[in-house]
Amino acid sequence: MAIEDNKKYKRDFLRTVILLKEIKFFSDHLFKEQYRSNDTVAMLQKHIDNQIYLKYDFIPLNLLRESLDRFSIYCKDNPELTAQFKRLKKDLDFVNHLRNKVGAHLSDEALDKMIQWNPDIYNENAGTNSAVQEYQIYRAMMDVAINSYLDEKGRQKQFGMEIDFELESKTFYTYLLNTVRLAIRFLEEIQNIIRPNIKYIKQFESALSKEERSDYLKEAIQIALEIENDPSKKETLLPRMTEILRMFGIDSEP
Repeated sequence: MAIEDNKKYKRDFLRTVILLKEIKFFSDHLFKEQYRSNDTVAMLQKHIDNQIYLKYDFIPLNLLRESLDRFSIYCKDNPELTAQFKRLKKDLDFVNHLRNKVGAHLSDEALDKMIQWNPDIYNENAGTNSAVQEYQIYRAMMDVAINSYLDEKGRQKQFGMEIDFELESKTFYTYLLNTVRLAIRFLEEIQNIIRPNIKYIKQFESALSKEERSDYLKEAIQIALEIENDPSKKETLLPRMTEILRMFGIDSEP
């Protein structure tokens, strides 16, 4: 596969680098070893923290969803990549729904649904224990987000049934972990296809214009002539000569 526009290779390479970095960053936090403690408040806080990480993990995953069509050209004549592309296309639609729902969780409609689906937010225990109440709030937020993803028959579209996030969180996290792993593998393979096609330029070529290079060359020649005519100036002028040579990728020191 060949693409004439080298700029596309460079743009898509940047996309893979940024997406990989951010997906791995949030997922490393989300899927690290589960926290264990006899402290109930600490355990509740850990569950809340996970929901917050979830919210931010959806952002780079959704950016990948938006970028998939740009990567489709690299999947041609590659059945494995094509299969990964199609699977991500389906699974990341759910991520987009979650991002929209979780990101809009302060709307009146979303808040009313959270209260309706989880009355425990306002039970007596929650009223006297802020950690318990916060846990119930974030639990309700995920319940609403997950179970509002419906097909034309009104069934939960991703899992085929409504799930209770507290009791069946494993079902959701298994889906998310598999999606994250597939996204990382897909991006790494796309990156490996792009990398050999990028034309790199030398440092001085990217840093200096043609006019600047000409001026610096003239200055270097002038310094060399001055040192030749008066060797006593060598100690004073040589650092500047070294600096100019390094701009052109030349290290004058042994």
